[in-house]
Amino acid sequence: MIEDGTFAGEGLTVLQTLTYFVGAPTLLFVVISFFAYITAKETRSKKKSKPASLTSIE
Repeated sequence: MIEDGTFAGEGLTVLQTLTYFVGAPTLLFVVISFFAYITAKETRSKKKSKPASLTSIE
């Protein structure tokens, strides 16, 4: 429904549509995943250096 006094703007090109709705979200996903992997890798390496089993109380 078109409101009074409003006009539709120019449409997006195929390249713009792919960039905005496919490229940008994919890039953001990759960047966020990379940082999550790096922080989890540091945590995993710290856990592996210490023995996990507790056999006695000192």
